[in-house]
Amino acid sequence: MAASCFTHPIDLVKVHLQTSTTPKKALQATRRIIREAGVLGLYSGLSAALLRQGTYTMARFAVYDLAKDAMRHSDSSNLTGKEVAVAALLSGIAGGVAGNPAEILNVRMQNDQALPRHLRRNYRNAIHGLVSMVRTEGLRSLTIGLAPSLVRATLATASQFVSYDILKERMLRAGYPDTVSVHFAASFVAGLIATTVCSPADVIKSRTMAALRNQSVKGGQRLKAPSMWHTCSFIYRNEGMRAFFKGWVPSYARLCPQLVITFIIYEKLRKIYFVRHSKQL
Repeated sequence: MAASCFTHPIDLVKVHLQTSTTPKKALQATRRIIREAGVLGLYSGLSAALLRQGTYTMARFAVYDLAKDAMRHSDSSNLTGKEVAVAALLSGIAGGVAGNPAEILNVRMQNDQALPRHLRRNYRNAIHGLVSMVRTEGLRSLTIGLAPSLVRATLATASQFVSYDILKERMLRAGYPDTVSVHFAASFVAGLIATTVCSPADVIKSRTMAALRNQSVKGGQRLKAPSMWHTCSFIYRNEGMRAFFKGWVPSYARLCPQLVITFIIYEKLRKIYFVRHSKQL
């Protein structure tokens, strides 16, 4: 939660870049947001971002650890690459499903400022947004963009958790003590890997979720959210391969400190849990 509050303005700029069909720079997008909504505009959609952290992130961490514990070897040997991949896949699916409604709200609330005033949704907060979505678009609206969200969640879990575990393990084997410095270095590099791996899926997810659905009418027909493949094809044909990496810099600037803070706190909590659990045994 603390990490999300710290990195939210960067996440908002990233979404603005990803949902834009014209070339923009991070500084340009930031200036536009501040000009139209003031400095507090950089925190638009914060309630949705916190809800996302409470569902998506917690589900991923919980399922990843539970899956690894379930597959732990009786001789205390390390899990194989396939077993770690299965744990990452399961946690990615769990996080994608649990966090999809909050993910839609997060993208929509952050992207609202980039839309013309008559097309803005004007969600007051995450709860109001959820109620409005279900009321105007039906329960199926909570599954908009689920396919790219699942792809991104799986890629994010595999690139973040697995790369972090591998890097930390190799540093420990090299003789470095299990301290905050090791956790910081491993999470820093994991952020770089995850940002690059997830960028295409992240752009497609943001475009799909930001698309208007039952909000306006064009030529007598309601505008519907495009499919993942339609969005991918449209981006490739009209904007080229580079468009799949729009917002990479703010994305890394957001993810890196978020991962560092999250993994350091996670390691501290895990050590506290294992110490107490061992005492009880």
